[in-house]
Amino acid sequence: MLVRILTGVVGIPLAVLLIFVPHGLPFAIAMGVLSVLGALEFYKEVSKIGARPVKWAGLLAVLFFVFSARTFRYSEGTTIGAIFPTALTLLLILSFCVEMLRRERAPIINVGATLFGAIYVGWLMSHLVVLRGVWLEGLPTTPRVVQVGRFEPEIGACLVMMVFLCTWACDTSAYFFGKAFGKTRIAPNLSPNKTIEGSIAGLVGALVVAMISGWVIHLPWYHSLAMGVVFGILCQLGDLSESAIKRELKIKDFGTLVPGHGGVLDRFDSLLFTGPAAYYYAVLFLQHWPK
Repeated sequence: MLVRILTGVVGIPLAVLLIFVPHGLPFAIAMGVLSVLGALEFYKEVSKIGARPVKWAGLLAVLFFVFSARTFRYSEGTTIGAIFPTALTLLLILSFCVEMLRRERAPIINVGATLFGAIYVGWLMSHLVVLRGVWLEGLPTTPRVVQVGRFEPEIGACLVMMVFLCTWACDTSAYFFGKAFGKTRIAPNLSPNKTIEGSIAGLVGALVVAMISGWVIHLPWYHSLAMGVVFGILCQLGDLSESAIKRELKIKDFGTLVPGHGGVLDRFDSLLFTGPAAYYYAVLFLQHWPK
């Protein structure tokens, strides 16, 4: 527990700094590094059960997803979806080409593992990068900002920070409340320690933090409420989804890179679901915010 707390003491201020540096390049680089590390963790573990993913092709796709997201701006009328078909097609063809050159071929397992790793880690993570660049009705060359006291942070940075805070709140509330008061297991075959009581606490934690965050950045309360509910649900689904993967791989954690938490995927699994949700919510419902 002490190690987890110390990791948070160091990690949270670093995350805040990376998120709010103007124009988001340091944040994109950090997400690129984390995506590569997460993909390597995934490919390493699936290799232990007999799969032979084409790692170099998967890693190239991961980098393409993350850094292409840097070039997209919602205010310019583009969407992150434009980069997916190109990268996926190239990844699929390259993976099959490599598989055909192997003496012992297993295209369903090997190509499937390659694609799954790149999409699960790189594609989902890239939504946080494109969310950081959301400008919403701003000029193509001028980021829109939100007045927060004396500061005027970019809209994208505020939304990313909101996602991180709600996700952390959900995880933390579910963990501590479930540990103290949890009795009814919610998914004993996937994660025996998760309880319905903890899950409700996680949802409430995400909702409370979303409402506070929305108030700080002048987001209408109904958007804050909706986003809090979405984050609270998807945060836990992301965690359970990774648990399902780990059960199939018969591992406890994907690594030890993050002290007290496991690997990169163990720490950022929930953000892989809440990040895309925040981006698509912004695109669909926040076009005219702030006024």
